[in-house]
Amino acid sequence: MAGIYIHVPFCYTRCSYCDFYKTTDQQLKDEYIKALCKEIELNYSFLLKEDIQTIYFGGGTPSTLSIDELDTILKTLKNYTSFENLKELTLEVNPDDVSTDYIKSIVDLGVNRLSMGIQSFFDGHLRKMNRRHNAEQAQKAIKVAKENGIENMSIDLIYGLPYMTFDEWKENVRLAIESDVQHISAYHLTFEKGTLYYDYLKKGKLREVPEESSVEQFNYLVSKLKNAGFVHYEISNFSKKGLESKHNSNYWSGVKYLGLGPSAHSFDGNNRIWNVRDIRKYCHALMNEQTYSEMESLTDTDRYNEFIMLGLRTQIGFRLDLMEAFNSVIKQYFSNELRHQLEQNNVTVDKGYCYISEDKKMITDSIISDFFYVD
Repeated sequence: MAGIYIHVPFCYTRCSYCDFYKTTDQQLKDEYIKALCKEIELNYSFLLKEDIQTIYFGGGTPSTLSIDELDTILKTLKNYTSFENLKELTLEVNPDDVSTDYIKSIVDLGVNRLSMGIQSFFDGHLRKMNRRHNAEQAQKAIKVAKENGIENMSIDLIYGLPYMTFDEWKENVRLAIESDVQHISAYHLTFEKGTLYYDYLKKGKLREVPEESSVEQFNYLVSKLKNAGFVHYEISNFSKKGLESKHNSNYWSGVKYLGLGPSAHSFDGNNRIWNVRDIRKYCHALMNEQTYSEMESLTDTDRYNEFIMLGLRTQIGFRLDLMEAFNSVIKQYFSNELRHQLEQNNVTVDKGYCYISEDKKMITDSIISDFFYVD
């Protein structure tokens, strides 16, 4: 199987924390659609030979696209690949873009999963993040989507906000559970270079929350979602049983995928390809038959480090027998590090799999870093 990721870089406003590639220039949409369709055409060989099972519209804000624009993209894809085995078509949406007509229309196009950027159910938090919806719109959008054909919905939450109390976090978790969605993604706030929040951090206008507060919020989330019937299948992702994100799960399993749009990444099994992170350069290159991406071939070290990173982020971890694919130096390094991590009770080995121990998930990134091999 394989997946397609489509990066839609348009946003009406810039969120204070977001470092994904985006633009607020809506006038570039026509050029973008033409260039994107051209990129689809140029990748016909990948599309023809791969069994496409997932499509994911991410951003940016994909719900800034009109129904006609989405239809154009999907029809172009259908010219080069079959949707016969398509299991999941996800669209990221902003709550204030949701209406009855919009939901009915995207369902008619084949969208069967929504990912909604809620982030918080507190208006004060949303204003500080420069989100363009409010808490009432968020709750209404979830209701409208469920009533008009969306049976698989994910919502995003952010924890570790400097201005959020623990009681407010508990209320966010409660409201998320009561919204009766099938999937919840929860991400700790990070101060990414180039964002407004990063500037605030450097100027002392914001401070990172203490580590103990982050751990408390994370553990509370995990406990409450587990009690509510959610499976913690990846470090930041929780779903009702059988409703894990198929598209993202493929990423973590090392499955091939094609990335379309400015800044999108692709993986063909041996190489990483990434598109230029500039919509004007992207559009100009494609419409003038110029190079619009770069590529690197993965070394044994690259493949090992990625195998570790992707596997240990998931609940099931990775199969130990798959380590046989790596050279003897890497295997010996892994064996030594595994012994050390087992002594620290940081990982568990069971039934041929290695995974992060339940009480150590908050330090997953640190454990993964220790396993990394450096030439």
